[in-house]
Amino acid sequence: MSSVGGKPGRERLLKLLAGDMSERTLRGEIWPLPGGGDADEIVAAAKGLQADFCFFDRLPGAGGKARALGLAAGAVVNGPWQRWLNEVGWQEAMLQLAKDSELLRQGLAAAAQGARQEIADWQATGIELVLLADDIAYAVGPYMSPQQLERFLLPHYRELAAIGALAGLPVGFHSDGCVDLLLPGLRQAGFRFFSLEPEGTDPLRAWDILGEKWPLFSGLPANWLMPGGFYPNREGEILRGWLSAGPLVLSSACGLYHAEAASALREIYHWLDQKK
Repeated sequence: MSSVGGKPGRERLLKLLAGDMSERTLRGEIWPLPGGGDADEIVAAAKGLQADFCFFDRLPGAGGKARALGLAAGAVVNGPWQRWLNEVGWQEAMLQLAKDSELLRQGLAAAAQGARQEIADWQATGIELVLLADDIAYAVGPYMSPQQLERFLLPHYRELAAIGALAGLPVGFHSDGCVDLLLPGLRQAGFRFFSLEPEGTDPLRAWDILGEKWPLFSGLPANWLMPGGFYPNREGEILRGWLSAGPLVLSSACGLYHAEAASALREIYHWLDQKK
């Protein structure tokens, strides 16, 4: 069982999300398997990596099995932007965003209803936290302005975070890319944690922009999971600085997307354990 001082990872993670900022060495992957995998495979992969949590991205999940093994059980739910973009395509989504169209508003409202229903479905499985995944940015910046975020998406985000809170589910937010310009708006949505690509939004910069030490699922750039991508006297010093600065749940935002990634991740975990 993944633990520090005898406490299961599940207990420690839920304490962190409840506001206990003393827990800083939690770890795990949002997407632990390159091909997705079924719920049992995801639980097995997380347990094999000695992670503290596992997330499922499709119903049904194996939340009860995860909890029995000391893992926090979460669900990845696509947000309204991601759902609508998947429906109409990237070019059409960007065109309607630029036009400030009624089609955009209607599409996002319908997509948000889908996210609400999915959160309710997950709640019935006994899941313990939700990660709303909405890729609103790319490597060098956001797809939309802060004003567009506030106008089109923030009302839906507030509602979805509130629905989770009423159900006792901490709701976090994930986006790929650099979300620096959008973080001031996102902090108003009521999310309890953020999953951000560290190569897009540096954790230190994120905490500075947020103005508070929000729990971050971050700290592992994708290239650190390549063979030879992590050296203690180089990347290790960067990671040490991030871990000492705030409540960082050690995670990549890309998942274990190639065959060598799990081995590289275990080496990083081993280095981390030696530093305790």
